[in-house]
Amino acid sequence: MHTQEDWRARGIIPAIIVIGIGVLLLLRNMDIVVIHDLWRYWPVILIAVGLVKMVDAQHTGTQVTGGIMVVAGALFLANTLELVRISWHDFWPLILIGAGILMLYTRLATPRAPATAADIDGSLNEYAIFGGVSRKLTTDDFRGGYASAMFGGIEIDLRRASMRADSATIDVSAIFGGVEFKMPQNWIVITQVAAIFGGVDNKCVQPDADVPGVKRIYVKGSAMFGGIEFKN
Repeated sequence: MHTQEDWRARGIIPAIIVIGIGVLLLLRNMDIVVIHDLWRYWPVILIAVGLVKMVDAQHTGTQVTGGIMVVAGALFLANTLELVRISWHDFWPLILIGAGILMLYTRLATPRAPATAADIDGSLNEYAIFGGVSRKLTTDDFRGGYASAMFGGIEIDLRRASMRADSATIDVSAIFGGVEFKMPQNWIVITQVAAIFGGVDNKCVQPDADVPGVKRIYVKGSAMFGGIEFKN
C-alpha cells in the first residue's frame, strides 16, 4: 500500500524541473539573467523526464522507455550545441531503431518465474509504437502495471475489473501518442503525471472515500506531446 509520503515523494523531481524552468523564464523576462534562445535547449526536458522514469520506474520496461528518451534528448541537445550535426532526415531512422529495441525487449524479455493466468490477467504490460492497442480486463485481482504509447494509441477498459488489495499503481507514458482508461465507478483515480507539451484529463466522477469497497488507483508517468485520459 502506498503511503501519502511515498506518493508525494514521487512528484518531487518533476516539480523541481518545472520550477527551475519557470525561474529561468522569469529571470529572463525581468532582464536579470540574459538567456539567449532558451527554447533551443528543450531537449534537456526530454533528458530530465527520461532520467526520472529510469530512477522511479517499478518495471524494467519503463526503464527502457526512459533510456530511449535520454538518448534521444542527448542527441537533440548535442545537435543544438553543434557537437554533432543531425537533421530530421538523419534522425528519424533512429526513432525506428529505438522503437524496434523496445519491441524486441517486450517480446524477448521473460519473467524470472513462470507467469500464471492470474498474473497475466491481473496486470498491464502494454506498448503501442506506431500503432494501436485495445485491451479489456475482467480480472478480480487487478495489480496495476504500465502502458506506454509512442506515436500510437492505447485504450484500456477496466470497468469490469476489481481489486483485492486496497490500491494499485499504473505507470503511464504518452509520447506523441495517447492513452485512454475506462475505470470502474468505485475506484478513486489519483494522478501524479508530468505533462510537458501534453495533457492529462481526469473525467472520472470520484466516489466517496468513506463508502465500503472503494479502491484507489495511483497513476504516475508523463505525457510529452501526447495525452492521457481517464473516465468512468
